[in-house]
Amino acid sequence: MMATPRDPHARMMPSDIETYASYVEGVDPARYYDSQAKDVWLAALKRWPLLAAVLYADDPSTGPR
Repeated sequence: MMATPRDPHARMMPSDIETYASYVEGVDPARYYDSQAKDVWLAALKRWPLLAAVLYADDPSTGPR
């Protein structure tokens, strides 16, 4: 079972990059890549490969490893 976020509104919060940009003048969040979302996606692929293959059949990254 996956751990749930401590804050029930965590999905509504801005990303780390957006938060950082709100504190630092001149930072454009559109020009940065937040790797946390990719890390979560890759962890889910490893944990539930069959489910990912079914839900994202058109995505070659979900194929057998």
